[in-house]
Amino acid sequence: MAEYRIDDLAQAAGTTTRNVRAYQEKGLLPTPTRRSGRALIYDDTHLARLRIIDALLQRGFTIAHIADFITSWETGKDLTEILGLQSAVTDTWGKAEEPLAIPRELVDTFFSDTEEHQVDSDQLARLEQLGMVRLRDDTVELTRPELLGIFADLSSYGLRLPELIDLHSAIAERLEAVARLMVVAAKDHIVAAHGPGWMPETDAEIAETAGMLKHFRELGTRSARDSLDQALDKVLQAELGEYLEAAARRHAKE
Repeated sequence: MAEYRIDDLAQAAGTTTRNVRAYQEKGLLPTPTRRSGRALIYDDTHLARLRIIDALLQRGFTIAHIADFITSWETGKDLTEILGLQSAVTDTWGKAEEPLAIPRELVDTFFSDTEEHQVDSDQLARLEQLGMVRLRDDTVELTRPELLGIFADLSSYGLRLPELIDLHSAIAERLEAVARLMVVAAKDHIVAAHGPGWMPETDAEIAETAGMLKHFRELGTRSARDSLDQALDKVLQAELGEYLEAAARRHAKE
């Protein structure tokens, strides 16, 4: 189970440390019992609870309504245990990476950028918005070091960081649309089978629902990967044909 200090928890949940503290004070979020020095240590159950709170807030529920909802469900268990969907819905899908922290003055060196193409604050802000870095006082924490390492490799071919950020952002935006198709399909199936607002309660219902969502995720991942492979082959062949045609015309002129 992952561990978070309050600022890391807030960033993972897409909220602020002020909100986290406010939710604790209002009883929406349990105060962690573990500490590291003076810092409280949160875990995935806190992250799951924050995501539930955020989902309800975005639907127009007030803090008081959410508190009533949570209280009504808590019968000696944690809310996420009762819902039975924490592992299926809130766990990170894919391989977790160990963050890599580097001094701010070495960021340009990491991305192999020259003096003419420095990594500026706007580029770092975009990377942070995409969840690829965390900006600290004097360091930059790379949360996706393997992917950013590929950015660095591509820079040796003359591609600049802003171009790569634009490309990654466009890909992520399109994949979010694909993910929405999968999630909505799963939600519609649950509603059709059980009606709106249904929650699994028994162990059998929890296991069946979590298993179904897991398979939906596997279907989405496999479909996206296989379709991308086929699309790349198709587009590469088409682009190669156009490129070779242009090359032949250029060679004929020479």
